[in-house]
Amino acid sequence: MKIAVFDLRGPFAHFRKYYTNTSSLSYPFPPRTVLMGIIAAILGWERDSYYEKLNPDNARFGVVIKVPVRSLFQTVNYIRTKEEDLNVMKKLGFMKGTQVPLELLLPGGGAPMLNYRIYFGHREEKITEEVAKSLEQNKPYFPLYLGLTEFIAQAQLVYFGKPSKIISAGEEVMLHSILTVDFLKKPFLTNGITLNREKAPEAFSEGRNLLPPKSYIYETSGRPWKAILSIDAYSFSLPSGEENVAFMEGELWSTMPTEKSTESE
Repeated sequence: MKIAVFDLRGPFAHFRKYYTNTSSLSYPFPPRTVLMGIIAAILGWERDSYYEKLNPDNARFGVVIKVPVRSLFQTVNYIRTKEEDLNVMKKLGFMKGTQVPLELLLPGGGAPMLNYRIYFGHREEKITEEVAKSLEQNKPYFPLYLGLTEFIAQAQLVYFGKPSKIISAGEEVMLHSILTVDFLKKPFLTNGITLNREKAPEAFSEGRNLLPPKSYIYETSGRPWKAILSIDAYSFSLPSGEENVAFMEGELWSTMPTEKSTESE
């Protein structure tokens, strides 16, 4: 099974945590629901039309934080623009704004852009091919952005193909991607590695209702870290080097022909 690997870049990002109210806090990486929207935008799927197509049974996502992320809080004014509010504005001539602290994500380590490497595969390989073709031609159907419409993103195809090998569950792996907590058996906290944990939404049901969230672990500086997993991880030979990825939903489908690393050695 082929996987589309692409870099998602931009100077700013904000991925709002679903449980915040008075302050708009951000996840340090795009949650799976954001990635669903990115794929839908690339392919031109309309809002609310893709929840079944990209649910955890049908689609696989992996995320690698390629650039350290730092945050900056900025207070912004929100103005209600619903129809009933516009009627009040016409009568009064103004509408008082609401000041809300907004957490902005910026690139750290001297990098000019945030960079998230996205791994995407679909049970219907034709969909994965369409994503790769659109990115190769630099022609996403809709504009892409990092959480907010003001934060325009650029997407560049890095690789389209099969994993070079499978790292079997129970083996030590130097992991580059974020990891669903349920799949972690043992982490190795060496060489100053610092792990953090976030609870983020996974998918939507009909009516745009959030399904139960999942917990994810990531290295705070975006460095690879060693662990033993309860699922297979996948190694990809990319132009920039080898990367080991665990998909957020679990293993790829059993029809994938790539040989396991233990069998090829």
